[in-house]
Amino acid sequence: MTQTIAADPSFFKRCAIVAAVTMAALIISWFVWTTSAALLLIFSAFLVAVGLYGLARFVRNFTGLSQHKSVVITAIVLVALLGTTLTLGSMNVASKAPQLRQQVAQSVDQIQSKIQIYNLTEKLIGDTDSSDAKGTSSTPWSGRLTSELSNAASMTLSTLTDTFVVLVIGLYFALQPLSYQSGRLRLFPASEQKRVAHITAQAAHAIRRWLAGRIISMTLTGIGSALGLWLLDIPFALLLGLIAGLLTFIPYLGAIISAVPALLIALLQGYTALIYTAALYTGLHIIEGYVLAPMIQKRAVSIAPGFLLSAQVLGAAVAGVIGIALAAPIALVLSVVIQLGYVRDIMDEQPHLPGQHDRSE
Repeated sequence: MTQTIAADPSFFKRCAIVAAVTMAALIISWFVWTTSAALLLIFSAFLVAVGLYGLARFVRNFTGLSQHKSVVITAIVLVALLGTTLTLGSMNVASKAPQLRQQVAQSVDQIQSKIQIYNLTEKLIGDTDSSDAKGTSSTPWSGRLTSELSNAASMTLSTLTDTFVVLVIGLYFALQPLSYQSGRLRLFPASEQKRVAHITAQAAHAIRRWLAGRIISMTLTGIGSALGLWLLDIPFALLLGLIAGLLTFIPYLGAIISAVPALLIALLQGYTALIYTAALYTGLHIIEGYVLAPMIQKRAVSIAPGFLLSAQVLGAAVAGVIGIALAAPIALVLSVVIQLGYVRDIMDEQPHLPGQHDRSE
């Protein structure tokens, strides 16, 4: 039997193919792992391009302008709206800053008085003296504060730079989608280009519908949060509503993160304001998660909660916050690719695209 295998050239050919495929998979996995941050930025630009292109289609159908002009007009309007919102939010912060500074000072005084009541100051000083006596060095608070501020400034600058790069790349993608699509198709054999183009179009369509659903949820959540905080007389209601709306982009986890700054500011107003703010955010996100989102998903696309949460966990392990934020659209694209590229074309079974069942109900 050994002689038969040795004489069979197809056996060595199959082994070579398996080895080549395995090596290619390892190289691709290494490349994706080492460049995950850059790839996620490019995927973010793809989301921007899909959103811009979809909005530009409405502008083109309404005005009769070309695609290029529609994209430019859409981008200008979006930048103007965002700039106006940020300006109003900054004015709100500037007007409330003296009041907030006074409340923070009062809260610090209350905390210090409570520490003195429970004799924690002496305990902390004693612990510090004992640690210094043992020869351990303690970093001064001023040095720690300077280091934290430096890290925050560096992170903010890096985030702004990445955002600018994503917006510019997304604008270029939206202006000339066909040229970039033809470039991608050249990476595949001519016999597979039609199939790849269909899968790409279906993935972009699913992303466009998912983005539309998320934008509706984000808008309603942001308006509801800002209005509720304003009625509760919580400072920075407009800015906190903007934060709540933007973080609604991240399913499930965004609702928890967006409530933290509002609760911290409400705590400065007293425990009653804290309770009312917590009830407001809890009610808003229950409505968004269990009433609004399912209704929107019936018209758009839905992702199984278990699949989505698993994708968010993997995204957090690979790329942190940005991995969590992009877990849902990445999971959506992977679902489309698996259903069309594997279930339909390889297994020869009926594919189930995201949202297909909801639309048929």
